[in-house]
Formats: sequence, C-alpha cells, structure tokens
Amino acid sequence: MCWARTGQQAGLRIVEVVPNAPAARAGLRQGDLLLTAGGAPMSTAQSLQQLMLADAIGHPLALTVLRGDALVDVIATPTELHADD
Repeated sequence: MCWARTGQQAGLRIVEVVPNAPAARAGLRQGDLLLTAGGAPMSTAQSLQQLMLADAIGHPLALTVLRGDALVDVIATPTELHADD
C-alpha cells in the first residue's frame, strides 16, 4: 500500500475542488489525499496554510497526493484570493 511507500500516517483529504481555481488547474480531484506540498508532509490544515503565505503566491508548488492506491505528483501555482472570488 502507498502508506508503506511514503512512511506517512496522515494527510489532508480534498473535499472540494473549485472549478478554474489553482487546485483544479493542477489536476487535483475531490477525494484525493494530500500527502506533501513543497516536499513537506501535510498532516494538518495549519501545515498547508503556513505554505500559502504571500511568498508562495505565483510560484509553482509540487504536491503529492494519494488517489486510490496510486501516488500522483502535480504542480499547483497558488494565487491570491480576492473578495469577489
């Protein structure tokens, strides 16, 4: 199983992917389990939020997700969230 290959015991379940948002453009899907972002393990929402600071906006970020029994690597480019989004 992929858990054995990654050595991780936790991840962040993707519960919604907004059309045309960075996650959707990167190919993430509802139900994927986010394991790493920028090479760092993701086990809490706070760990992901810490990566999404102003310095990350507009820069590609490597993500690894567990989709079914497969590890999938994608690149997402965070963007600023605007009040009208």
